[in-house]
Amino acid sequence: MVIRHTDRNPCSRGRDVGALAYGLINGIRLIDGIWGSGDDMTGWMDVASLDDATRSVWAKTRTDAGENFALVGWLPLYQHLDDAAGVAGLLWDEWVPHSVIQLITRTVGSEKAARALVVWLAGIHDVGKASPAFAVQVPMLADRMREFGLECDPTIRDGDERRQVRHELVSHLAVMQWLSEKHGFDAATAASLASVAAAHHGRPAGAPAVPAARDRPHLVGTGAWVVAREQLLTAADAAFSSSEDREQWQRARYPLPVLVLLSALVIVADWIASSDLFAPAPLGGPATSPTPDRVREAWRELDFPRRWQPKAERVDAAASFASRFSLPRGATPHPSQVAFVEMAQTVSQPELMILESEMGSGKTEAALLAAETLAARFGMSGVFIGLPTQATADGMFSRILDWTERLGLEAPASVFLARSRAVLNRDFENKKREARFRSMGDTYGHRREATSASLVVAHRWFSDPRRGPLSNFVVGTVDQALFAGLRGRYVMLRHLALASKVVIIDEVHAYDAYMQEYFVRVLEWLGAYGTPVVLLSATLPSGQRRRFIEAYDRGRQSLVENATDSGADDQGLTWAQRRARRDEAKNASAERYAALDGVIGCPAISRSVAGGSAVVTTPEANGKDRLVNLVRMDDDLREVVGLLRSALREGGCAAVIRNTVRRAQETVATVRDAFADESVEIILAHSRFLGIDRSHKDRRLLELFGRSGARPRKSIVVATQVIEQSLDIDFDLIVTDVAPVDLLLQRSGRLHRHPERERPSPLRDARLVLVADEWKAVPPTFDEGTKHVYAEAVLLRTAAALLGRDTVRLPDDIPALVETVYGGEAHFVPESWRPALEAATLALGNEQARKRHAADSYRLGEIDRQRHTLLGWINGPDVDPEMTPPGRKTVRDTEETLEVVVLQRDGDGNFYIPSWVTDDGGRQVPTNEPPDWRMTRTILGCMLRLPAGMCRGNALDRHIATLKREFDLPAWHSSPSLKGELVLALDMDGRGSLNEFDLSYSPEDGFAYERRGA
Repeated sequence: MVIRHTDRNPCSRGRDVGALAYGLINGIRLIDGIWGSGDDMTGWMDVASLDDATRSVWAKTRTDAGENFALVGWLPLYQHLDDAAGVAGLLWDEWVPHSVIQLITRTVGSEKAARALVVWLAGIHDVGKASPAFAVQVPMLADRMREFGLECDPTIRDGDERRQVRHELVSHLAVMQWLSEKHGFDAATAASLASVAAAHHGRPAGAPAVPAARDRPHLVGTGAWVVAREQLLTAADAAFSSSEDREQWQRARYPLPVLVLLSALVIVADWIASSDLFAPAPLGGPATSPTPDRVREAWRELDFPRRWQPKAERVDAAASFASRFSLPRGATPHPSQVAFVEMAQTVSQPELMILESEMGSGKTEAALLAAETLAARFGMSGVFIGLPTQATADGMFSRILDWTERLGLEAPASVFLARSRAVLNRDFENKKREARFRSMGDTYGHRREATSASLVVAHRWFSDPRRGPLSNFVVGTVDQALFAGLRGRYVMLRHLALASKVVIIDEVHAYDAYMQEYFVRVLEWLGAYGTPVVLLSATLPSGQRRRFIEAYDRGRQSLVENATDSGADDQGLTWAQRRARRDEAKNASAERYAALDGVIGCPAISRSVAGGSAVVTTPEANGKDRLVNLVRMDDDLREVVGLLRSALREGGCAAVIRNTVRRAQETVATVRDAFADESVEIILAHSRFLGIDRSHKDRRLLELFGRSGARPRKSIVVATQVIEQSLDIDFDLIVTDVAPVDLLLQRSGRLHRHPERERPSPLRDARLVLVADEWKAVPPTFDEGTKHVYAEAVLLRTAAALLGRDTVRLPDDIPALVETVYGGEAHFVPESWRPALEAATLALGNEQARKRHAADSYRLGEIDRQRHTLLGWINGPDVDPEMTPPGRKTVRDTEETLEVVVLQRDGDGNFYIPSWVTDDGGRQVPTNEPPDWRMTRTILGCMLRLPAGMCRGNALDRHIATLKREFDLPAWHSSPSLKGELVLALDMDGRGSLNEFDLSYSPEDGFAYERRGA
């Protein structure tokens, strides 16, 4: 199975260092006194208080690079715990966002006690490594420990039973017992904090695992093992907390969201303390330098970015737009943009805010400017922007870089592109290269004189897919946010990443029922964290608008003290009383969110209100309405060609949008034949191009049809849905297959998008030509490909909503059309269509129910206010989104497919980069050694996802077996970036076969396949 290359071990022994220090960091200057001022605190573990046995317990090892992997170094457990605590303190002082600090502080009672808790948890997280089950893994070190009385049976090393008593479970047992017996914590509170130690490897065990481990004392360790753990805990108490701190910890109750964030901070501290920045000790000896020096030097070398702290001043919104963005000459912000930013300046608490405005009205710029204000006011240290596709994320990344470079940063900030194959994005790669150059600097003054732009770096520590989302500024597909709703390993890091930022999700209408289940769950958690959320859409149905705000409010309510819990409060009530209570709550909810229902206008701003009713604001219109003429046409390519020929007789730029790749390819072939004798630039754009070709297509579209594009005199673009969102391109005429009304409106947003443009006289009026299989049929019919992509019920409701309409006025008609199609009423549908609509609606309901059920198999549970432990929190399938093969569903309900590298192969069996590729095209791929990095990057750009139609049934497994057998490149096995990738080799003419399929590829038409004999 193809697996994207990721670092499977976040604590790998490879060099993991960022740029050198950016000046004298405050935390380093104060490092000898960073633990606070408690009278009974020492700051670092007192090694002298540990006996020889405890000092002999190992935590980590180092082996040489030879064939035998000989043991050459070790790290005592006490030293690793001391290192992790030191890192945790610096993270709290320099990096943890104020919003997270405030949330933990509100739980614990004071910031001093909250900080001490984080440091203490990092300083005890691995105490369970003082156990036979762990120690026996390295016989040499286990033998040495045995000399000091720490007995362990060598025969348990390879037994399955040992794996049931992992060291994090032993940590949980030890910490829970310590807090209960030594400090008098009640069992529930002790279990809460102990569960943080149990979670530090990203997936806390289920609750039954604890008694199961307790019942294996020969693996947990008794006698001298207990003494060793207690000595470490005693030393941690003395070093990292005061009696006053522990009293506050004891009085606190730890809601699940707070435990999640605590566990994430411990994981980050552990990963840094486990890196090569912290040198091991020589065998049998202590660390080569005292802990304060180790931590000071490691932190300086890591050069970890500080928290972003934008200024909280209130500024003129219109002036801010001009300073942050490259506006066209003479342009001023739209009223909706100004209103949105001003609302961000006045909200009293973090809220969920939804900006609904027409296509091309600058919603992204408004969201970014609002994010600055929200981050400053509520202590967030970054921004996450989620988009529907990898292509739209790539396009957004350069815009975000431009924005961040205008922020006037005073300290380095990290940026990350969170999407698969991010290595193919040149802007991101340039930022990574700049970070490497920064690391070569040798003086503080030299680096400080760098320009503001150089302070936005792709920091090396955040290069791992699990760590990257923790960067200050993150652009990615919406999947990266949805992963926080997935029961996946290290999901707590996803939560910390989002809880630290203002979260912006674009094109929020574009997600199906399956993805919405994850999205709603993520919004609940963001509400609990007090994370400001901004949602953007031009075509959002009221049902989704309400559902999103309700979810955010539910999450926020989960942390409200004494919040009602219907399950607990209903105990003892009669059935009638319970029903009356539910009806009362339902009525209160209806009243609270009534403003969100129905048609609210466009532009409109909706937002949650803590403890109150949702609010809707309707700014004045952004400009003149656009009138779009609707034309209906049956599905006949000859008619389409005739229309194009007539419309483009004086020149112009037209787009034909098809709902499937096959229809787009068939259409472009006909169009090319029809215009073969004319000077017409014809471009085909769809999703079945190599990644490198797809990027070229997107750039070409922007170069020709963007706001400053060099438009051809006459051109035709044939495309699929890839051009309907997030591309600022403009056409004089659009012919489109019928699609759900919101997507038709999105497509119309590419029609006469730039009003200042001069157009040929036949195209001065905007025309949207709607193509259906047969419009006059009762009801209208749609081609099978379209019905496979979109629900027939929505297509029928769309056709009915547009029945009798010859024009659509944008943006005025957007809310009413969307609400008509997605609302519950069907009175607008002709009576003669009803039987077909009812059948299609039933099918849609069943499909949506299937999607919701499927999502529950992987989705994180809701926030349970009665849960105060991480044990069992993410029970279920062990899904890691960064390790899941492409095509295997996680947060998207897609059919399973296969991703391959497309190369060419000659008659002698030599492999080549495809000849048409700009970089390295036609260059031979070595088979006796891994390719160099330049070629590797090009090869990764030649990835292609096979169509789902080729992979159904057992075809996917058969394809994998065939590709491994016929196109294996053993030299790739030693390449971290190419290991595991499957090669599909075409001949030098771009043709080939795979089992029962004949294949072809060209840079003009992309990938095509035919089943042999079909």
